[in-house]
Amino acid sequence: MSLVFAVVTIGRWLAGGVSSVKPGDDPMPFAKQLLMHVLEWGQFTAFVVIFGWVVVRPLIQRRPLGFDGLFVIAALALNFWDVLDNYWLFAFQYNAHHLNVGSWGGYLPGWQSPEPQLWVVPLGFVFGAYTWAFFLAVTAGCRLLSYVRDKHPSWGPVGGYALVYLCNMAIAAVAENVYLRIGAIANIHPWQALTLWDGTPNAFPLYNPFMFAAVWTVLTALRWSLDQNGLTFVERGLPMMGARAQPATFLRFLAIFAFLEVTYILLYFLPFNLFAILRNVPPNVVPSYFPVP
Repeated sequence: MSLVFAVVTIGRWLAGGVSSVKPGDDPMPFAKQLLMHVLEWGQFTAFVVIFGWVVVRPLIQRRPLGFDGLFVIAALALNFWDVLDNYWLFAFQYNAHHLNVGSWGGYLPGWQSPEPQLWVVPLGFVFGAYTWAFFLAVTAGCRLLSYVRDKHPSWGPVGGYALVYLCNMAIAAVAENVYLRIGAIANIHPWQALTLWDGTPNAFPLYNPFMFAAVWTVLTALRWSLDQNGLTFVERGLPMMGARAQPATFLRFLAIFAFLEVTYILLYFLPFNLFAILRNVPPNVVPSYFPVP
């Protein structure tokens, strides 16, 4: 079970000693650093608000968690796999001026890239980004599908999902370029043939929005499949329990989390690593606040 694997891996990482990654000596412009921290903690605030609304509020009201609550918890747990960006090569980095810890990547079986402890895990930034991005993508995607169904029924499912995919591409492209321009992230080893501004800290792989859009569109389809009982297609085959004849909440979470994991790894992390391998020129040179081996 992947959840057990994640818990064991994090436990081994914690037992080995955890420390932050230092930003080095290169100066970062004050205005960019200020914007980065505003975004960092703005995203974390968005995480707190979303988590409070769809997870904490139902629990306080003694209501069972619905799909959105379980989805947000699963999206948060996906942070465990974020280190896969650098599984084969050191291809991506966060800014070490974020509140951060060094990664647990080296505790994953078969890890290949050097010095995984240098990979920055930006706690406030990444928790917020995963939560708002995944939750916004699937909720907005379902609203678009409702709009197409009601206003343009002739488009059919293909037209509806095509619109969702294009909107997800736009969200991913805008978000990544904002992150790049304020110095929150850097692409170290993208495939230069499909990268704008390669050779600079603003290097933008054109394939990233396509991959993120694929992930978010598939997850939109998952949410869109909710039936009258509040169950998606990955939950309907689970054993029924209790007077309400509903699957246990923990089993529902495991099913949703497993679907998110497989989707994210196959549609984003696997191709991201393959594109990184295709690079045949030296890695991009970046300031020391993006530490590299």
